[in-house]
Amino acid sequence: MERLYALTGPVIDPALPPKTREVLENHPESLHPGTGPRPAGPLGGLRPMDAVLALWQTPVWTYVPALIGTLYSPRVRNIAFAAQALVIAGFVLQPGLALAVQLCLQPFVFAFLLSRCGEGVAGRLARDNHGRYLLPQELNGQYGDLLGRARKAVASVLFSRVQTQGLLDDIRNTVTLPQQVWDIAETIFELDRLSDEHRGADARNPQVAELLAPQREVLRLATASVTERIEALEAYAARVKAADEALHQWETVQRLAARGDAYQDLLARTVRDELAVAEIEGLTEQARVVEEALRASVEKARRAGLALVPERKAG
Repeated sequence: MERLYALTGPVIDPALPPKTREVLENHPESLHPGTGPRPAGPLGGLRPMDAVLALWQTPVWTYVPALIGTLYSPRVRNIAFAAQALVIAGFVLQPGLALAVQLCLQPFVFAFLLSRCGEGVAGRLARDNHGRYLLPQELNGQYGDLLGRARKAVASVLFSRVQTQGLLDDIRNTVTLPQQVWDIAETIFELDRLSDEHRGADARNPQVAELLAPQREVLRLATASVTERIEALEAYAARVKAADEALHQWETVQRLAARGDAYQDLLARTVRDELAVAEIEGLTEQARVVEEALRASVEKARRAGLALVPERKAG
């Protein structure tokens, strides 16, 4: 299955292009806290840390390129080894001249290294799409647990066997369920932010306490509402799990029924042919019963999924 949903890591708006989502998921170190301000772009595409990095690497590349070259590709490593041979030869033959050349080269090496630095594609996308992704580690315990429950329920549906085999509304699930998680995440992050503000207020002051009371009730109602939505996802996931189990049972009985000829031959050796036929017919009937149970279980799971989001009216 295409990676449409991740159980861990950042929660990313599913409306973003797939390539953008993939880059953001694969470079979590480039992401910025969603609750903070939009980060400013680095000057000239460079960050202060880039200059520091280029500065400390400059003498290393100048005097011992073979050492740092081992951290890069084979092509760069070979060039570094060749440069190291020249450095050694220079210091052996003409130490003074070699040192002067090395000192003159360092500004150019620094400029070259600095030109190779920058925030990169991941950093630019992280800035451009700030607010379109959320980092679960920013949440407090209660709200982090709620988000984890929602993601776990959705993952169990999207990676279930009945989903991957097309027995459910797979297209609708892959679109609707990630959007459900994103909506829940936005609500939970807002609840977490307001709860932090609420906890920071001085409730000992009577006037402040009077203002906090209705706000506390709103937070309670909103938390209960999003919890109910998560419980609906969990109920759907439970239906899908039951359908998976029914599918497994049906496949097991199908395999047993397919071996009917072998069992019939074995029974015919010890009892009458009529008894053998009756046993095989019993397996066939069992397969029919399990198949009906599977269809009913899949239909219940499908209805549970459709109940999560009401149909939109045309127009």
